[in-house]
Amino acid sequence: MNENLLKKIKWSARISGSIIFILFLPFYLGYGIPLPNSSMSFIENIWFIIFPLVLIGLIIGWKKEKVAGFLIIIPTILGSLLSLIFWRDPIIIMYIPLIPAILYLIYVYNKK
Repeated sequence: MNENLLKKIKWSARISGSIIFILFLPFYLGYGIPLPNSSMSFIENIWFIIFPLVLIGLIIGWKKEKVAGFLIIIPTILGSLLSLIFWRDPIIIMYIPLIPAILYLIYVYNKK
């Protein structure tokens, strides 16, 4: 890939990651930074553990794209698999952060 396209991919990932972070953070903080507890279902507790990892990954992407890509993708896939096993229904909105994560990894594995 040429340098200009890679630069666009990197900045698309950064901008989309920042927008997603800004939109997702109030939802997480709106719950009062919840800790896993017994009043929520197992899968809700799992997503409340995964959610901050995804948010941290979106921020880390500004400096360490490879780490950010995997920090977003791995927990999201794990949470989706657990949702399918225990809830029989994936949480589609959690796939949105995969967009910058995939862009970060495309950038990292194609730069010279």
